[in-house]
Amino acid sequence: MRVEAFVGSLTDSRVGAHALLNACNPELGLGSGVSGAIREACGGATYQREVRERLEEEFGEPLQPGDCLVTGPGVSTAFRWVLHVPSVDYRRADAETGGPTGPSRVRACFRSALEESLALAREHGLGGQFVLATPLLGAGHGGLGPIVTLDVLMGALRDFLHESPAEERETLARVVFAVLTPEQARLVALAAGKQGLPFAP
Repeated sequence: MRVEAFVGSLTDSRVGAHALLNACNPELGLGSGVSGAIREACGGATYQREVRERLEEEFGEPLQPGDCLVTGPGVSTAFRWVLHVPSVDYRRADAETGGPTGPSRVRACFRSALEESLALAREHGLGGQFVLATPLLGAGHGGLGPIVTLDVLMGALRDFLHESPAEERETLARVVFAVLTPEQARLVALAAGKQGLPFAP
């Protein structure tokens, strides 16, 4: 498994992802930022309705930290699945930060997405090939900023790999962090190195 950075949109076909991680709110309103880009790439209002229907069918209530709703890609052919996690919650202040998210929430969301990625790879014969693309959960609207977010995400990824059975550690081929600037890509490389994770430029 290696870590990569991609400067550009998470939905860009050049990312080569099997699954995208959607940083959303508990009610899965796909509004702006990453969620808005995914909504438009997957079919706009029609996709929004599909996601809400799946949320009702599978959970019957808003998502909690640690929940992950897996849906298809709507009309997009650039990826196969979208993993929706409630990385921000504007209804109540986070206990750690007082804002819409915090490190523990981001960690729980990322961990659940990694577990779902592993399950999808196993189910569909993609062991050693699976590519997960993720934004910097909580860095933007969540207010954590890229440095804090990357420290949390890379730590969660390191722990997830260390806790996985040896035969499953290479199930995920790549985790690609989609960022907005070359400077943020440099921060991805630094954060991966800090946690001893292999980074491929």
